[in-house]
Amino acid sequence: MLAIHLTQFGEPERSLKVVDVPEPSAPGAGQALIQVEYAPLDHHDLLLARGVYPVRPELPSVIGNEGAGTVLAVGPGVTRIRPGDTVLLPFGTFAWSERVLAEAAKLTAVDRSISLEQAAMLTINPTTAGLLLESRDLPAGSWVVQNAANSGVGRSVITFAKERGLRTINIVRREEFVTELEELGADIVLTGSPDVAVRVRAAIGNDPVPLGLDGVSGKATSLLLDVLTEGALLMIYGYMSGEPFTPDPNVLEAKNITTTEFWMYQDEYLPRHPDLAAESARLVAAGKLTLPSAPVYKAKDFTEALAYMEKNGKVLLDFNPHRGSRRHEPPLAAHHRGRAP
Repeated sequence: MLAIHLTQFGEPERSLKVVDVPEPSAPGAGQALIQVEYAPLDHHDLLLARGVYPVRPELPSVIGNEGAGTVLAVGPGVTRIRPGDTVLLPFGTFAWSERVLAEAAKLTAVDRSISLEQAAMLTINPTTAGLLLESRDLPAGSWVVQNAANSGVGRSVITFAKERGLRTINIVRREEFVTELEELGADIVLTGSPDVAVRVRAAIGNDPVPLGLDGVSGKATSLLLDVLTEGALLMIYGYMSGEPFTPDPNVLEAKNITTTEFWMYQDEYLPRHPDLAAESARLVAAGKLTLPSAPVYKAKDFTEALAYMEKNGKVLLDFNPHRGSRRHEPPLAAHHRGRAP
C-alpha cells in the first residue's frame, strides 16, 4: 500500500518520499484498522519534517499530524467504535498512509453528515483555538484580541468564543477579510495599522482586554500589546511572519503582561483534545463552523502537492485508492467555498 515516509530530518523536497509498504496486520485487542480518507499537508507537517518539532519519530517513518478515516475493522474488546464509522486520527497516529492501526479508545467518531474533507481538518486548528481560549478563566462578555484572524485557527477562535459568550477583536492584513469575518460572527475586525489600539478603544471604551492570541509574531506582536490591558496574558502559538517573538520589554513591564509560548501537544493539554475535537465536529455539523477548504491531491502526487503547498498553503492528500482522481480546486474557488453561510 502507499505511504509517505520521512527518511531524514531536513528539507521536505528531499526527505519525504512516496513508498510502498506492507498492509497493517489485523487489529489486536483495543485497536481499530482505519482506511485513511484525507490528511492535510500543512506548514506544521513541514516543521516536523525539518526536525523543528519536539516530536521526532524514529526514521524512516510515516508522518502527518492529522486526518480522518473510515473504520474497516476492530479488535477484541472494542465496542465504542464500529466498522463504517468516520473517525478522527488521534495524536500519536501518523496519517500519511492508506491504512493505519490506532488505539480505539483515542479515536473520535464524528457524524457522517460532516464531509470527510472537513473532518480531516478538525484536530489541529479548532482544537488549538479551544485550548487557547481556555488559557484563562474568562467571564462571559470578556474581550479577546487576536492576529492571524483569517487563518484556520483564527476562524475557529471566533466560533469557539461565541459559543463561550466571549467577544473577539480580530486584526487582519487586508480589508477584504473584514466583512467575511464579521459574517462568521467576529465582533470587531480591523486591518492592522499603528492606530489599531485607538480604533479598538473607540469601539469598546474602557473595557479590559485580558487575553491576546499571537499567531504571527515579529512586528505584528506590538499591535496586540497596544490593545491588551493591565495584567493580560499573551499566548504565542505561531510565527507566520517568520520573525522571532521580540516584544518590547518596557511595554510588558508597564502593563504587567505575561507571555506564554503554546504547543498543543504539551502533556497538560492532551486530555482535552478528544472533547474539543468532538465539539468542533458538532459545530461543523450544526453549520456554526466552516473550515477553509483546500485543494485536493491524490497522495501518489505528493511531489506536486508539496510544491503547491509551499507556494499557496494547505492542501488535502487523498489516501483512498478506490476514489477517482479529482480536479484540484483553484485557490480562489477553494477560498470562497470555505466561507461560512
